[in-house]
Amino acid sequence: MPTSPELSIVIPVYNEPANIALAVEALSKHVPVPYEIIVVYDFDEDTTVPVLRELEQRYAQVRGVRNSIARGPSGALRTGFAHATAPLVLVTMADLCDDVSQIPQMLELVREGADLVTPSRYCAGGEQRLHGSLRLKAAAPRMAGRIIRLVSGLPTYDPTNSFKLYSASMLRNMPLRSTVSFSVTLEIVAKAHCLGYRIVEVPTTWRDRQHGKTNFKMMRSLVMYTPWLFLTLLRGRIIRLPVKWLRRWLAVP
Repeated sequence: MPTSPELSIVIPVYNEPANIALAVEALSKHVPVPYEIIVVYDFDEDTTVPVLRELEQRYAQVRGVRNSIARGPSGALRTGFAHATAPLVLVTMADLCDDVSQIPQMLELVREGADLVTPSRYCAGGEQRLHGSLRLKAAAPRMAGRIIRLVSGLPTYDPTNSFKLYSASMLRNMPLRSTVSFSVTLEIVAKAHCLGYRIVEVPTTWRDRQHGKTNFKMMRSLVMYTPWLFLTLLRGRIIRLPVKWLRRWLAVP
C-alpha cells in the first residue's frame, strides 16, 4: 500500500459477510489510483468483522474501524471521513448495488474541477433495478428529488444516493451533525450547494442487492432528511442568500 493514497473509500457495513469480500475485489479491479478502503462497523459482534479481519491480512489497503460517533450509517460515514487520509473520499456500499466501474469517470470529473460527483439513478440515462414491491419504495425518493431540484435548483435529481465522490477539503470545511440513517449524505449535498461548491451529476445504474437483507428504513429516513431539504431552499429559486452569508453559518470558522 502506498504511503499516500489518492483515494479513501469508505464502506459502512451491517452484517455483510457475504458481500464485503466481493466488494473489495470489485474495487481492486476498477480503482485506477492508489487507494485505501476503510470499512466501518458498529459493534464487534457484526458478522462482517471475521471476514474483514481476513481481508486485512490479504489486502494492505483494507482496514476496519469501529464506528465511534453514532450507531448507523451516518455515524459510520462520519467515522470513516475522520479516518480518511487521501485528498478524495468515495462512499460506496458493501451490497454491490453501486456501479463501481464508474469510479475512473468520477475521478476525471474531480480533475476537471468538481468538488462533489453524484451518480444519479433518476436523471436522464440513470436506472434503478429493483425486485417486485421494492419498486414502490423507489417512487418516493425519485419524486422528492425532482421536487427538490425544481424548488431549490440543486444540481442533481438524486441527492440521497450514498454513492458519491467528495473532495476531502470540502468535507473538512463543513461540520457534520447527522446521526440517523443516511441523512448525512443529504446534509453534505445541501451544505455543498449552499456553500457554492461545484456539484456534478452523472447517470448511474443501481442494482438491488443479491445477498443479505437491507436495514434501510424509508419513513424514518424521510423524516431525518427534512431539515436538509429546507436548507437547500436558502440557495433556491425563490430565496437565494449570498454564499458569504451562508459560510458564516455552515462552514468551519
